[in-house]
Amino acid sequence: MRRIALALALSAIATASIFASSAAASGPAAPGKEVIEVECAGLGPVTVSAPKPEKSHGAAQIVGQKGHGIGVSFTFTATDLRTGEVLFSETEKAPGKAHSHQATTTCTGTFAEVPASQFFEGHELPPEVEPGDIIQATFEGQIIIKR
Repeated sequence: MRRIALALALSAIATASIFASSAAASGPAAPGKEVIEVECAGLGPVTVSAPKPEKSHGAAQIVGQKGHGIGVSFTFTATDLRTGEVLFSETEKAPGKAHSHQATTTCTGTFAEVPASQFFEGHELPPEVEPGDIIQATFEGQIIIKR
């Protein structure tokens, strides 16, 4: 389970450095980028353009405004929505150029809400999790916002 959690956490960090939760309404992203939406304390909902995992270098550009976000740390949580049980929660320090002594903003989002069979594809399901259970994967990140 820890390997799955770590793989998901690292993938999410790389995907957006902070931000996850699809924002298709924001239009198509530039090549090599994903457009995603998050909720940040003091900023509200923010749409960002983030490098895809294979091109990530630690920053996501704010769409429609000047600025970007650099991830410092993230907590990723997966919850079985049928039972309400937290399946795992992992905290990771973000890779990249973030300096933990700079002021941070808390940003949150949901990066997956899919059936357990899809979420754990290729891995054994955790005890008491059924293939049709909806798994919600969320994050909370400490982000350095630069404007």
